[in-house]
Amino acid sequence: MPHEFDGFDAVVALVINFNTARLTVRCVDSLLASGVRNILVLDNASLPEDVAYLRASVGNHRDSVQLLESSHNLGFAAGSNRLIELALQNTGMRYVLLLNNDAVALPLGMSEMLRTALEASTDLVGGKMLTRPADGDDTPPQVDSLGIALYRTLLASNRKNTDERFLGPTGGCAIYSRRLLNDLITLHGHIFDPDFFCYAEDTDLCIRARLLGYTAHYVDLPVALHDGQASSGGGFSDFVFYHGIRNSIWTVFKSLPLSIIIRYFPWLLVLHLGIVVRHSLRGKGRVTWRLYRDAWRGLPKMWSKRKMTQNTRRISAHCFNNFITPRFYESAYLKRVWHELWTLLVRRH
Repeated sequence: MPHEFDGFDAVVALVINFNTARLTVRCVDSLLASGVRNILVLDNASLPEDVAYLRASVGNHRDSVQLLESSHNLGFAAGSNRLIELALQNTGMRYVLLLNNDAVALPLGMSEMLRTALEASTDLVGGKMLTRPADGDDTPPQVDSLGIALYRTLLASNRKNTDERFLGPTGGCAIYSRRLLNDLITLHGHIFDPDFFCYAEDTDLCIRARLLGYTAHYVDLPVALHDGQASSGGGFSDFVFYHGIRNSIWTVFKSLPLSIIIRYFPWLLVLHLGIVVRHSLRGKGRVTWRLYRDAWRGLPKMWSKRKMTQNTRRISAHCFNNFITPRFYESAYLKRVWHELWTLLVRRH
């Protein structure tokens, strides 16, 4: 039975809260029910009433849950780094488990993820995340993410099918080994890039880990039920759009080998022209302009960081190419975009 699995002493779970304390408490309770015995929670400068609710709830599990509070919003990247640095002080910790606070852990999948990490000495482990149906909704949960897929446009997305290549686990539910975390700190100076704030930082980490020769494994079992974007307002907001696309551009020029960029640059160009057209037609021209402007302004800094990623990589660009899914992008998403563009064009005429 899942609760009999004793490997959870080797893992520290990390959860970040921002103005969604009730979801965070639900997440923590599900981790405890799954057998996790050591949980670190970071509050990212939430509203006072949200923090108060979190303190009161965490106080019921003092032996297993530790609450940290930041005076300002560190974002997911720097916030996770802070928790990981604390977790590394635990000498018995071999793996950290990241779980989004709007997710509910599933005991069987959680046990299998950790069992896989321990028995196969795998450094990055992910599993099947499903969408959490709304209360009263009897619709079966749909696939939310099977990890990260990196497409030939050099844009990553949630992997939806097992025939797409598994780059690594999404930061929404991931297990990372201690040796990987220590290596990233030593060689690159950070685990998640704090300049990203949130979104695509997990893709950047997976690319750097793969270039260092670390292995990744996917567990084809449901590991969590996920609401999605709860801390950023839900849905595909301007906030998600801005950070997701800006950071994906930074990831390309910071972490990918130059020969990979050159090889796939035509597809990259077509993709971003499509993004500009689509979101301009949607009335998002201002945020589109701002994200590309800021991405351009940040490129010199990212280019200087690439010296570390490329000088320390242990596999060739040819080997890394095996992790790229040879498709333009996720097919179901593209169908929705084409339908949306056609509808917008028809309305304009």
